[in-house]
Amino acid sequence: MKKILGFLILVILMSAGCIVYVPYDESQPRPPQENAYQADRSPYGDLDTSYFYDQLQPYGIWVSNSPFGYVWIPRDVGYKWRPYSRGHWAWTDYGWTWVSLERWGWIAYHYGRWGWDRRMGWFWVPDVVWGPAWVAWRWGDTHIGWAPLPPGVDFHPGRGFDRRDWDIPGHHWNFVRGRDFLDRSLDRRILPVERNVNIVNLTVLNVNVNVRDNRVVNDGVDVDQVRRWTNRTVDKYALKEAPQAGGERVEGNDVIIYKPKVSRNEASKPKQVIDQERAAEQVDNEQGVSIFRRVPRGESAALRRAHEQETKLMQESQDSEINEIQRKADDEKAKIQTPDEKKKVDGRVKSKILELKKRHEEEKAEMTERQKTEEAKTKKAPVKKKIDKN
Repeated sequence: MKKILGFLILVILMSAGCIVYVPYDESQPRPPQENAYQADRSPYGDLDTSYFYDQLQPYGIWVSNSPFGYVWIPRDVGYKWRPYSRGHWAWTDYGWTWVSLERWGWIAYHYGRWGWDRRMGWFWVPDVVWGPAWVAWRWGDTHIGWAPLPPGVDFHPGRGFDRRDWDIPGHHWNFVRGRDFLDRSLDRRILPVERNVNIVNLTVLNVNVNVRDNRVVNDGVDVDQVRRWTNRTVDKYALKEAPQAGGERVEGNDVIIYKPKVSRNEASKPKQVIDQERAAEQVDNEQGVSIFRRVPRGESAALRRAHEQETKLMQESQDSEINEIQRKADDEKAKIQTPDEKKKVDGRVKSKILELKKRHEEEKAEMTERQKTEEAKTKKAPVKKKIDKN
């Protein structure tokens, strides 16, 4: 009897590691995030990396990965998902701090790094140094973006990162219009990934993670710049430490995040681990019986609404770029006295806008093709896999 009971428990635990990639229906209220974490056995002491293994196991799978060791892949994250997308930014005494809507975000966005694999997709690599957000930044005249810093680059308090040159691929970035940066639901504002290449070329890279007063600080984009973009006051929050593990949140003038001190334990390992090849097969396999669940009813309608929102965001973003070029040209002409010089400015601006519109049309074509592929998959089978842009 005990053997049978043990076998049933093992089956349940294995099925908990399934990976599901379905589009969120953004028109519906988000489900409440129940507190799936119990009070810690020791609030701020005697915790090591095995704690991360245990806490994240219910929300994804642990994979034996070369060269990073044990890495974690989340499930139920949705089409086009990228790290640091479901949540919002808060300016705190630790700089720009990510406040996640994902119940496991208090770990995966404040410790460790995110990596990308063509077959497995996004995976998280544990580390024990806490930070408000391990991201790089880009911004220009109209857009601001952030991307997870890659694994394999350690941060040493007092010394900084092991590298100074950062090569972050274009599809890793989350870009929004500057005016939307303080939105509380940024995943509804993040632009289609097809916009990324052009925006990268129009923005400047900045990695601004420092240590002040014995704390890791992500200064990121200048607060005055954010104030001008959004035409809003940028409130500063105090970061308060939650008494136990759980979702992070804003309460009044405070950002509440659980941030225990965790030590490194090289001997520890997750209770359930699969190899890299099997993980890639699970993510790729549309018909996997034990690793996918049936999608909710109305997936096609939900995906269609998401695509309509993407199309709208792309158009607004492209328009803002053209309007900014025209605004700068008008400012330049206002300082010019002769008609001939003004004509030269008009000619130069016209040529620049035509070139930009050409790139915009290419972006739209790429997005439309990707959307058709996603919509076709909702009609072919009752189970879906993650679709990411390589």
